[in-house]
Amino acid sequence: MSAAPVPRPSRRLQAARVAGASLLSVLGVRIVADLHPASFLGPVDQLPSVGNLYAIAVGITTIVVIAGLLGGRRWAFVLVPLLLSVNVGMFVPVLASDVQIGGFLIVWNLALIGDSLFSITSTGARARRVGDRGASFAWLQRYGAAAQHLLLVSLLAGLALFGFEVEHEFIPDLIGLAFGLTTLALVSPYVLELLRQRRRYIAVLAGLLLVFVAAVVTSPGAAIGLLWALQAAVLLVIVARGPVFADLLQSFYARPALLILSTFGLIAFSGALVLTFPAASATERSIAFIDALFTAMSATCVTGLIVLDTPVAFSHFGQVVILLLIQLGGLGIMVLSTFAAVLLGGRLALRGEQALEEVLDLASPGSAYTLTRFIVVSTLFVEAVGAIALALLFHYGYGFDLASAMWRGTFHAVSAFCNAGFALWSDNLIQFQSDGPIQAVHGSLITLGGLGFPVLLALWMRARGSERRLPLQARVVLWMSLSLVVVGAILFAVAEWDASLHGLSLADKIINSVFQSVTLRTAGFNSVDFSALERSTILMMVVWMFIGASPGSTGGGIKTTTLAVVLAAIPALIRNQARAQLFRRTIPHDIVYRAGTIMTLATMVAMVVTFALLASHDMPFERALFEAVSALATVGLSIGATAELNALGKWLIIVTMFIGRVGPISLALALGTPRGAHVQFPEAKIMVG
Repeated sequence: MSAAPVPRPSRRLQAARVAGASLLSVLGVRIVADLHPASFLGPVDQLPSVGNLYAIAVGITTIVVIAGLLGGRRWAFVLVPLLLSVNVGMFVPVLASDVQIGGFLIVWNLALIGDSLFSITSTGARARRVGDRGASFAWLQRYGAAAQHLLLVSLLAGLALFGFEVEHEFIPDLIGLAFGLTTLALVSPYVLELLRQRRRYIAVLAGLLLVFVAAVVTSPGAAIGLLWALQAAVLLVIVARGPVFADLLQSFYARPALLILSTFGLIAFSGALVLTFPAASATERSIAFIDALFTAMSATCVTGLIVLDTPVAFSHFGQVVILLLIQLGGLGIMVLSTFAAVLLGGRLALRGEQALEEVLDLASPGSAYTLTRFIVVSTLFVEAVGAIALALLFHYGYGFDLASAMWRGTFHAVSAFCNAGFALWSDNLIQFQSDGPIQAVHGSLITLGGLGFPVLLALWMRARGSERRLPLQARVVLWMSLSLVVVGAILFAVAEWDASLHGLSLADKIINSVFQSVTLRTAGFNSVDFSALERSTILMMVVWMFIGASPGSTGGGIKTTTLAVVLAAIPALIRNQARAQLFRRTIPHDIVYRAGTIMTLATMVAMVVTFALLASHDMPFERALFEAVSALATVGLSIGATAELNALGKWLIIVTMFIGRVGPISLALALGTPRGAHVQFPEAKIMVG
């Protein structure tokens, strides 16, 4: 009795896996031979080398196996695990010279071996759910799994060509380009079906294709990059329409706090992997993963603490990656994906809207879409204006050519508005301490980014005449922000007049005092030498950093409104009032309770991190406390502790930055198990104070 024939979708998927594994393995051999000519693979320019012989043998075998798989030949399915095992054996010795590439390819091939030997067919509710979407999506059932795998492999190959090919060669680039174009040709029926259903996609796709054609003529490297972006877009669409993604999204919607944690963690980890590529380093050598993760987490959490000098340690490609991480971390994946859905005519389900409202911390239901559009549009507009202003100042004031000035202006505008504090000068902004306009642009961007998008939207609505009166939160944020800036500038000027501000003119002393008061709460730029700060100034800065920015902003800290609620509760308690009041409005008990919890948790985390730094490092108390609060409040200022961190200290600050960005309460909600209050115990009084 003959065995049952293998279904065509399974054959296509297996063929895609073989093709992908062979492509990645061949590129891996070429990259290792290029980076490590003394390895056992041999240099790439010698034909008889082990690496070249392996690449030729794998290429021929892959073509034969794929032909057999598509034809349903049983011997081809037997050869699949054998071919993958050869790939594993080839890269075991590579671990001695390159753990990153060798380890990844070994794990990749082992995973494919396990799946080919113990494959599980997806049936049941998920498979029926895909079928329920109509005949127009029959392509997904037949080719979807294979297409996803090929697109993923093509993206990984593109990353490898960009990241590891320090000296770009014609043959690897040609292989990657050919594989990518072939993959796009295979998914073109699905793309055309999408275009027929949603005509808004046509303009986007046509624009990408025109840019791609222009890039092919001018720069093959840019063409591969655009091809990579186009493939990523198609892959996201295919995955987003699959049942597994739908199930995963529903679980995230049930616990939005987990969505916040996962998105920031995924962005930071992915960015760290890219920053370890030699192409991201100015020396064309991979930086340590711990340093890459520290930089990526600092950028994603818009903190600004650095263990590597950004303009010196990273190449232009690495700086672009950091800029993208800052932008993604400042806005958030949820906001950007929602805006993309609205732009292309889509819409989230009800649970998705509720999750978005919780992520944005909105009190009024139904306003998530309005605020999301405002967030993205206002961010891009403000950053564009700031970039142009800074570019003009750099170009005409300091002699930078237009391209360099525009790049520096864009980087600093995004970094300032997102309150990240990353700079493209080793001394941050100290060289501009006598340049009032540059400090004014940076300070304005920091202020707008720190006020919070709900407040900016309220001000915009008020300016248009749509609202007569600002809501309570906007009034509290504006008053608290103004008070903190004024008081902070006065305290900084008084303490530093003859210290870090010594030698500056009267106007420059005032400007730098105001700028430091603006930036120290969350941005992390510095225009004065922090090694000359007085101890009283350090204490004041710790308090201001701990307070941070405002809710719904790109900054961190406990937030200005939290401090306002706690301060309002003090006179209410002294006067024996039942509830706290702000601007003739009564604050609910749960808000006061939440504010107290946030302040308590933040204080506890800061103390624990300070204790851990003191226990693991030989540094003064004020330096450890400053570093801990700066990381927790995602400020990014440092008085020298960052440069002294060992491996344990770096991991500690990485975790602290992550906690500070997502918030202690969000972290507790994501890791905890929600339980309802089924039992209400009797009240009992206890003496406090």
